[in-house]
Amino acid sequence: MFNKFKNNLNSISPVSLRELDSVALLNRVDSKYTLTEENLNNILPCLVNNYNVLEIDGMRVFTYENNYFDTPNLLFFRDHHNGYAKRIKVRSRRYVESNLCFFEIKKKEKISRTNKFRERLPNILSEINADRKEVIQSFIRKEISDIKLILKNNFSRITLVNKNFTERVTIDLNLHFQDGDQEVKLDNVAIVEVKQSKTSIASPITTYFKENTIRQQSISKYIYGVASLMPEIKKNNFLPIIKKINNLT
Repeated sequence: MFNKFKNNLNSISPVSLRELDSVALLNRVDSKYTLTEENLNNILPCLVNNYNVLEIDGMRVFTYENNYFDTPNLLFFRDHHNGYAKRIKVRSRRYVESNLCFFEIKKKEKISRTNKFRERLPNILSEINADRKEVIQSFIRKEISDIKLILKNNFSRITLVNKNFTERVTIDLNLHFQDGDQEVKLDNVAIVEVKQSKTSIASPITTYFKENTIRQQSISKYIYGVASLMPEIKKNNFLPIIKKINNLT
């Protein structure tokens, strides 16, 4: 899916990884949107005029693998569901083409601001040792007794940066979620995330979304994956956005 959009990426000026790293934004404000293939094709002129796309060795679409971790009773998921302000998300990520791996903790500091801890690794993690459990505990007040792998997720990502190097935009395609033998695929939905140091920064793409009544959606890949693969878990507060995403497929 999304072949037309991917084929047209060469109309966007490239940016190198070194240049992109100047906009790391580990402490940032995130805005997320879910788009159909038609929606995505329609934003191409906005991207061409206002953004550059990451290119490495001639490639502009990259594969990501995520392993998400939580407590056995899904404390991190439940904190998100219950609207707990200072909630966290724990994952290990592998950038497939470069084989770079990281351990990451994302903490929601305020309503829309996220702070991220990141540790470089030789391999993607499938379990959490005692030292990393202590790091996780330092990010959360509630006592945690155990952390285990809950969900696997992979997708294709396109990364862009605005011309002023103050904003990143990521476009995630071909999302796949797996929990043991169960799996869910989102082949017809793109998740667009706009990442800024503060919301006051003028953003061409968020302006486009407002003008075309494409509304921001508060959802994470981890939340969608768990809610979709674990029918028994309480998810009432997520049902409207899950229904909206599923209606796009």
